[in-house]
Amino acid sequence: MNRYLQRDVKILAVDGGGIRGLIPAMILEELEKRIARRKKEKPLCRVFDMMSGTSTGSIIALGLSAPALKTGKNGKAGHRDGGPSSVRPGSDSAPAANRPVYSREPLLSPRDLVDIYIERGIEIFPRRIFNQLMTVKQAFTEKYNSGRFYAILEEKLGDRTLQDALTNVLVTTYDIAGNTPLIMKKRPPAMGRRDPDPNFFVRDAIMGSSAAPTFFEPVQVTTVDGRSTHTLVDGSVFAKNPAMCALVEAQKIYPRARRFTVLSLGTGETETPYTYQQMRSWGFLEWVLPSKGVPLASIMNNGQAKCVNYQLQYLPRVDYYRLDIPITGCARSMDDASRENIECLQERARALIREHDELLDTLADRLS
Repeated sequence: MNRYLQRDVKILAVDGGGIRGLIPAMILEELEKRIARRKKEKPLCRVFDMMSGTSTGSIIALGLSAPALKTGKNGKAGHRDGGPSSVRPGSDSAPAANRPVYSREPLLSPRDLVDIYIERGIEIFPRRIFNQLMTVKQAFTEKYNSGRFYAILEEKLGDRTLQDALTNVLVTTYDIAGNTPLIMKKRPPAMGRRDPDPNFFVRDAIMGSSAAPTFFEPVQVTTVDGRSTHTLVDGSVFAKNPAMCALVEAQKIYPRARRFTVLSLGTGETETPYTYQQMRSWGFLEWVLPSKGVPLASIMNNGQAKCVNYQLQYLPRVDYYRLDIPITGCARSMDDASRENIECLQERARALIREHDELLDTLADRLS
C-alpha cells in the first residue's frame, strides 16, 4: 500500500495528431536517454505512475506500457502452464495453458515508436496522387481503409490487453452509440469499486481512440470478456489533450499525493490564422474541407487543448509542463507521411529539444 501514501505522482499525457506523433515520440526518446545518463536506467513505464494519450497519443502511451513476452531458458517465449507468471495476461477467454506469460519489461521503447512512425507511417497513410479527387471522395466516405493500421497494431501488440499494462494507463475515445465519452483505463484493482474496469485489447483501444472522423471509419470494439460492444470515434472530439482526464484519474488513485507532476506533449502547433474576410461567406463545406485543414475540427481541438493548458497551470499541488512547437515548414495535415514531411517533423522535434534543453534536464532529474 506504500504507493498510496503521500508522495509525488508523475503523469504523462500525449496529444492526438496522427503522423505528428513522431514529435512526442522523439521527445520521450531524448528524455529516456537523459534519465539513463543519471545512472538510473529504467523504462518510462516505471518512471510515470500514469501514462495517457489520445488518438496517436494512445499509440505512445499504450505502446510504452505494453509488456514484452517472458522468455524461458531456451530463449523462447513462455506460455502459461499453471505456474506463476510475472504479469497475468488479461485474456480471460483463452485456455490457461495457451496464455502468454508477460515479463515486467516493456515491449516497445521510445526508439521503437520513432521507427514505427518513420517506417510504417506511409502504410497507414498512403500517399495519394490525385489530391483534389481524394478531397471530393473524403466528403462522402472515409479517406483511408483502417485495415492496414489494424494489421500493424496486431503484428506489434498481439493479444495484450489494457489490464496487462505495466503502469496505470488511460486513453480517450468517444462512444457514438451511447453519445458519451469512453475513457479506457487500467487502475489498481481495489479502490472500492464493485465491478472491475472493462478490459479491452490494446490494439482495439488504439483503433477506437484513433478513428478520426473523415479519415477512418468508426470502430466497433468488444470487451475482452465479450460482454459489451462499443462504436467508437477519435478521442480528440472532446480531449485532444488528455492531461486533465489523466490528472482527475490519478487524483482518484492517489488521493493523498503531495504533488502531481504532469508532462504534457503536443504534436506540433498547426494553427492557421483565418481572417474575417476569408470566413464571412463560408458555407458548410468550407468549414469541414480537408484542403483548408478542416477548420471546424481544428478550432475545436485547439480550443480544448488550450483550455486544459490554462487550467492545469493554476491548479494547486500540480506542476504542469507543456512541450510543443509550431510545425513551421511542415504539412499541417495529420496524415502526410511523405519522406519530406517526416524529415520536417524530425527537424521540428530536434528544435523543440534544443529549445527546452534545460527543462528536459530538470525533468530527467525530477523523474529519475
